[in-house]
Amino acid sequence: MLIGSIPDSVISLVSMVVASRIGTEAVAGTGLASYLFFVMNAVMSIFMVGLLVYCSQAFGAGRRDLVERAVGESLLAALAISAAVLATSYIWLRSYTEILSGGQEGVSAVATAYLSFRILSIPALMVSSVLASSYRAVDMPWIPAYSSIATGVSSAVLIPSLGLGYLHLPRLGVEGLGVASALSQYVGLALYAFFKPPFKLRINIFSRTILKVLAIGFPASVERVVGSLGQNIYINAVAKSGVKALAAHNIGLSIEGVLINPVFAVSIAASARVGQRVGSNEFERLDSLVGEALKIGISWMAVATALLLAISPVAGSFFTQDPHVAGLVTVYLVLAAISEIGFGGSLALYGVIRGMGSTWVPLAVNSFTVLVLRAALAQVLQPAYGIYGVWFTQITDMYGRFAISYALYERFKSKLLVKLVR
Repeated sequence: MLIGSIPDSVISLVSMVVASRIGTEAVAGTGLASYLFFVMNAVMSIFMVGLLVYCSQAFGAGRRDLVERAVGESLLAALAISAAVLATSYIWLRSYTEILSGGQEGVSAVATAYLSFRILSIPALMVSSVLASSYRAVDMPWIPAYSSIATGVSSAVLIPSLGLGYLHLPRLGVEGLGVASALSQYVGLALYAFFKPPFKLRINIFSRTILKVLAIGFPASVERVVGSLGQNIYINAVAKSGVKALAAHNIGLSIEGVLINPVFAVSIAASARVGQRVGSNEFERLDSLVGEALKIGISWMAVATALLLAISPVAGSFFTQDPHVAGLVTVYLVLAAISEIGFGGSLALYGVIRGMGSTWVPLAVNSFTVLVLRAALAQVLQPAYGIYGVWFTQITDMYGRFAISYALYERFKSKLLVKLVR
């Protein structure tokens, strides 16, 4: 799972490098556009979390038939949601980018042009999320990893080729970045066809099974929606600080992502393992899994902290020729580095708690920290402290969610167990 998470970071970096060769507005606009996919990730969380937890408990209980039915019904739901998003995008897309850009017309135009093509990747993303979650739940994480690698490799070739006109292809600018991003997702999805699935794979008509998947996945989806709302309020505070601050934020976020994305694999693995133990009634092993997840999550993020601090003085200059933007990137990376251990600990705990079936707990914790300790606080601090005050809220958010989730697990661990499969 960790290896499979790395290509996403590579894609982000390649996109940022190519956008920086187009111009500062391209960096700001494409980075701003990526926040739409925070919203789409919220929708996909129904499958990334709900299906993962349900299938891992069913697999632990020896109910492969329930795994097959849940996957088939989830595939139908993923296709239906994708069709609805694409069919309505012409109505809301431009307004969305205008609001998010804080009234900066050039940035909004770039974001709209980019998203008009990248949004075509959503069906591939949705179907891939269903397949990846189900394969991970039954202890076959390598096939999703191969799919991610294929996506990453194709992106590394297509994004610069279509964006900047390499390999004798037309130079399409930000539109080319969007087209390349969409095409690479279908390359990754196509890779699943080369491997025999671990269970019968077919689309099934909806039954009560999808309701159980939705019931466990819905809180995770709402959590992402609330998180997306908070992130959009937060990025609005960044945008108010100016185009250079927004460009520095997007560069810093891409650099940070390379080092922190693997910790999401710890969270996913913890959910799958805990779900299997709950399904097989091995409750006595949960505390040891919690300890291992915390050790791995915190250890990795301690390394990430050290690396971010080490590269912070020079990293920005690789992505921009503007010394002011490069200096702002340094500040972003230092503040982000300070927050990382809290992030690693909270993700490990979230993975455990979700695997136990209590997906409402991360929703409650995240809703409070991202809306109050990040989004609202960023809006309050921005007028007085500018972008520095906005970026400081990463620290309050991450350590707040770690402290609260740890306290809840220690106090209510026996009440967090929810058996989904009998």
